[in-house]
Amino acid sequence: MRVGMNDPNERPFSTPWTILSVVLFLAIELFIGTWLGPFVIGKYVSPMFHYQLQMIMHLLSLYLGGVIVGVVSPGRRLLEPAVGAFVSVVVVFLMSFFMPNWFFHFDLTKVIVGGGIGFGLGLLGAWQGEKWMGNLAPADLAETRRGKLRAAMWEEDEFGIPRPDRQKVE
Repeated sequence: MRVGMNDPNERPFSTPWTILSVVLFLAIELFIGTWLGPFVIGKYVSPMFHYQLQMIMHLLSLYLGGVIVGVVSPGRRLLEPAVGAFVSVVVVFLMSFFMPNWFFHFDLTKVIVGGGIGFGLGLLGAWQGEKWMGNLAPADLAETRRGKLRAAMWEEDEFGIPRPDRQKVE
């Protein structure tokens, strides 16, 4: 189903939401690392386990960050967390310029594959978050409790139209 401009959930691409997504991915990864760190520090584990754990933390943060953006953003935001996830992966690969280790050698193929995986996870997470919040077609949106809750949170009616009775008075 193609979404037209008459869909109140459709929004133009937002650079601030993309930047917020990159910051959110980092914060979630730090939170997961802080939670998992005590279980690994001081234990005898192989170096490969550390790489696997870092990879899982990074991939999980991309998905969870997409979910959070999908839940809290006004309207439908699918592309912003996906692009933010791609940028986040590129930033990880930029560290190869500062690392002398051969394992971190910069390779465009790694960036494209890793960025594509990140893009997909961010998109999947955002789609899941939007689905949970009830961002459906306009006819279906008014029938969901989550759609009504989200409309109340963002001071819009069930169809995404701003409510004049909810305007802030300064």
